[in-house]
Amino acid sequence: MTASTGPTTADVLTDEAHRHYRENGFVRIPQVLSPSETERFRTASEELIGRHGPEIWGAGADEVQVHFVAQAWLKHEALRELALHPVITGIATRLAGAPLRLYSTDILLKPGRKDLNTLPTLVHDDETGLPLDGLENTLTAWVALVDVTVEQGCLSYVPGSHLRDAEHRQTHMTSFAEHRAIEDIWPDYSSRPRVTVPLKAGDVAFHHCRTVHMAGPNLTDAPRMGHGIVYMDAEATYRPGTEDAHISHMTPGDPLNNEKFPLV
Repeated sequence: MTASTGPTTADVLTDEAHRHYRENGFVRIPQVLSPSETERFRTASEELIGRHGPEIWGAGADEVQVHFVAQAWLKHEALRELALHPVITGIATRLAGAPLRLYSTDILLKPGRKDLNTLPTLVHDDETGLPLDGLENTLTAWVALVDVTVEQGCLSYVPGSHLRDAEHRQTHMTSFAEHRAIEDIWPDYSSRPRVTVPLKAGDVAFHHCRTVHMAGPNLTDAPRMGHGIVYMDAEATYRPGTEDAHISHMTPGDPLNNEKFPLV
């Protein structure tokens, strides 16, 4: 979806972009970041990876292998600017149609095959693994810091999957061992079309937390680098679940209305 011929801002999003997001659960917005911004945030991400070292998400034969740095916005000032970038947050808020808070931002890196043969990212939606309740409008901004081609493992989405009823959604997980194949939950899944969305550096793909998506392996020698930024409903509350170490001290039902989860 192309909103303009120049850098995109929240004020020039088209009605078509809104419609596409509402109906399909995802939309690609081009040129959200300028080339200089993209380079600065990519350099900051490389610095942070070099300083902290990445974690590996999934190491088994049936799991995804992705290098990531969790909560990157709390570890590098430039990446805090990325997470709270006024254009990205403005677009997210307009697409959601509701107030949002920043929940998390992770560097997502699939090394080139000369460094590691990464596996495909398994089929999932984001709501399943979030330790949160009240996610009607929660969405993810996937920020491309390099050109992300099909061969590098760009994301593919199942259009309209965010609208499926609760019966055909994964139940909330408290560990990845509880993950169920989507075919077991949504019998019509295998017959649903998928849309693959390559990105240019500086593009951002937004998707609803219930949109079913996946990504291929990185089949090139160049690393695939992006940021996954989750903006949650402003009134979301804590529900124990996966990857919740930074909020596990909270009591179930507590609102996330503090400085660690700023309004955007």
